[in-house]
Amino acid sequence: MKRTFECGHSGKGQYCHACAATAKAREDLRHTRNQKRDAKRLAAAAGAVDLSIVDHLGAVQREARELLSKVNCGTHPYALRGKSLKSTSGLILSVPVGRSYRLLFDGPTLAPLRLVSHEDYNTIADNQVAA
Repeated sequence: MKRTFECGHSGKGQYCHACAATAKAREDLRHTRNQKRDAKRLAAAAGAVDLSIVDHLGAVQREARELLSKVNCGTHPYALRGKSLKSTSGLILSVPVGRSYRLLFDGPTLAPLRLVSHEDYNTIADNQVAA
């Protein structure tokens, strides 16, 4: 005998299968979204440079990771549109990441130092703050 469930659907079972399928699909979507979010956090934390200032900007994170991998593979930062800071006598190299961020590298060793916004970069370039 058919009965009407709390959701308004009707059927012969003990629960509404339509609502259960919708809830399962919603839970699966939430689970995959959380997995992607966790993978992104792990990738950001595992890098040599803290990319937490651009958590909300996926394209900037991807470009920063690509630049870091290219430098790790042997490409010099100058080949990636990088330049040395005049105020540090070439001890710090900067590579643009997108329009508003820069990656800073140690000049002699080419070790990545950090990712900075363009405003922070300007204060470092003016030699007001140490890199």
